[in-house]
Amino acid sequence: MAMQKRNNRSDRDSRDRDMMSNRKRVRILDPNDVVDINDVEFLRRFVTEYGKIVPARLTGVTAAQQRQIKQGVRRARNMGLMA
Repeated sequence: MAMQKRNNRSDRDSRDRDMMSNRKRVRILDPNDVVDINDVEFLRRFVTEYGKIVPARLTGVTAAQQRQIKQGVRRARNMGLMA
C-alpha cells in the first residue's frame, strides 16, 4: 500500500498569513517627525544592548528617518558618547 504524501505547507502558510495580518507595527516616531541626531538618549532607543542599530522594519520608522538615526548613532559612537 502506497503512502500518501501530506502537504502541510499550505496549512502552515495560511496560518502564518492570518497571524501576520493581525500583527500591528509599533511606531516609535511619527512619519513626519525629524530625528535629532544630537540627542543621545533618543538614539539609544534605536540601538540594542550590544550596540547594533535596530532595523526600520522593527521600529517602524521611515527610510529617511532610518538614515538620520544611522548617521546620529555613528557620530555618537565616534565622539565616544555611545558604545
